[in-house]
Amino acid sequence: MTKQMGNYLSFFYFHLLIKNTMLLFMRNAILFAALLLINTTAKGQAKKIAAETSIQNVTIFSSGARVERLSSVAIPAGRSEISFSGLSNQLDQQSVQLKADADITLFSVQTTKDFMSARKIDEEEKSFIDKNNTLQDKLDLDNKLLEVYKNEETMLIKNEAIGGTTGVKTAELKDALDLHRQRLTEVYQKELGIQKRINSEKNDLEISKAQLQQFSKKRDSISYIVTALIDSKATKNVNFNLLYNVKDAGWYPTYDVKVKDVTAPLEVLMNANVFQRSGETWKNVSLILSTGNPNENATPSQLQPWMLGFYDPSVSFRNDGNYSTATGRVTDENGEPIAGATVMIENGTAGTSTDKNGFFKLQNVSGSGTLVVTAVGFESKQLVANLGYFNVKLKTATMALNEVVVVGYGTARRSDITDETEVQGLKEEKKSIKTVAVATQYQPTATVYKIDDKYTLETDGKTTTIGIKQFDVNASYDYLAAPKIDPSAFLTAKIINWQDYDLQSGEASLYFEGTYLGKTYIDLDATGDTLSLSLGKDNGIKVSRKLIKEFSSKRFIGSNKTETKQYEITLKNTKKDAVNITVNDQFPISTVKEINVDDEKAPEAQIDKETGIATWTLSLKPGEERKLDISFGVKYPKDKSVVLE
Repeated sequence: MTKQMGNYLSFFYFHLLIKNTMLLFMRNAILFAALLLINTTAKGQAKKIAAETSIQNVTIFSSGARVERLSSVAIPAGRSEISFSGLSNQLDQQSVQLKADADITLFSVQTTKDFMSARKIDEEEKSFIDKNNTLQDKLDLDNKLLEVYKNEETMLIKNEAIGGTTGVKTAELKDALDLHRQRLTEVYQKELGIQKRINSEKNDLEISKAQLQQFSKKRDSISYIVTALIDSKATKNVNFNLLYNVKDAGWYPTYDVKVKDVTAPLEVLMNANVFQRSGETWKNVSLILSTGNPNENATPSQLQPWMLGFYDPSVSFRNDGNYSTATGRVTDENGEPIAGATVMIENGTAGTSTDKNGFFKLQNVSGSGTLVVTAVGFESKQLVANLGYFNVKLKTATMALNEVVVVGYGTARRSDITDETEVQGLKEEKKSIKTVAVATQYQPTATVYKIDDKYTLETDGKTTTIGIKQFDVNASYDYLAAPKIDPSAFLTAKIINWQDYDLQSGEASLYFEGTYLGKTYIDLDATGDTLSLSLGKDNGIKVSRKLIKEFSSKRFIGSNKTETKQYEITLKNTKKDAVNITVNDQFPISTVKEINVDDEKAPEAQIDKETGIATWTLSLKPGEERKLDISFGVKYPKDKSVVLE
């Protein structure tokens, strides 16, 4: 019995020992697992690092720009979350790229708005809303209080009669009048004080409302933050290259075209006009200009089925020869382009809008019509629809400040700007303009100009003009004259191999023999093998057209009347060089069978029978004078009238 009891106790203690050992092992295992989890979590938690960046290069496209920022960051071993803040509010999130010069693992890149700034703006906006409500409550209370005193004033005035029919004693009347005067004076003083408060409260409320309206602009100006989650095996310094596209930026070309004389080549200066409203200042950066546009559609167009139908002339536009294309540019008083301005034909449905650089093109414009140009924030303007190219300047709708603004290549005060001062400023300043060092690269879809000098571009949308290329162009010079319309000779320069000079469509300022002639537009999209530039009138070529009366007459034969007209065109070259000139005149064309045009004569001219245009191509020596004749007869019923002038 005792032996059995001993065996039982031995087994019991042995079992208890095993149980305690297992509990201790499980406790240690749990503790080890917890320590391992804490250690793993500590290792997996990313350390947050705010990186300082600087803009090194900017590639500016015809629309938009590519910004390259550099940053050197000390990276610890393990995971890190690096934030690149203060980026453009015009940033295109799909275009963000991050590169590094070290062996690290990049897990993710996120682009978000600066929520801290957004929250701050929301709090400020809420404060202004509360302020507006408080001001409005004060204003409403004072308006009601003023109404109360106005009613009391009315009651006092209406209750001036006292004593009824029996009258009052003198002393009582004096006391009553004193009391009435005293109370009415108090009422007037109260009304005056309340009205002053109301005026002040209205002014404060208007200011507060105007400030409240600015919060939408502030919200649009919130910058972006790019956050990168990385992992590094060791502590090291890493150089990051952050690239992204911005929207509200670009450049467009303009030209200065100078002609010394008709025997010398054209001197062409190509300027790049750069602007940006990206929300960030590009300070002392290298600029690269590209003719490409990342915002354009990169997908080829596909042809759709071409459905034919019967032609209905009643709904077709009839071009009677008096319609053409009007092109130009709309700018403000400072010469800055106005984007989105509307150019309409008065009392018509045809119209167009200016592009981001202020340029427009309007088809089917009558030379006798009127154009109406409007833009938000500017006074509308009406002008004769000049065919060809012209500039339109709009005045601001409010009184402008007398601040200093950029004019061409110089500066002037806004109040001093006139067309003449602008022209003189251009003439004087452009004499000293030199091109900067530029490396030109030709890519499959664009031309790139890499500028050696560094520039600072503020985010104000103002244009910075950079001369990027200067070259001579061989051209043939011809004069054109249509003395029936204008007794002047217009000089034109024809460039055959213009594709070799890598030109872009743009506005050109013209100079001939040291004189500023005006502006034209080089539209390469509508140019064939030969580029023609109109250089304006040349007073060195005298042109006149007169009716020779002794060879003109009216005759009546039967029921018809015959009119004969003969004109003499005189050309004289007063220049020192020989010139080539093309002269155009015309014969009338009958559109009804009752009118007959005959006896058409234009010696030495080529005549287009369909249009009636007579063309002379001549060469005039220095001092030479030539006379050209054109004559015709028109027969029509004598009871009708035909205008032949």
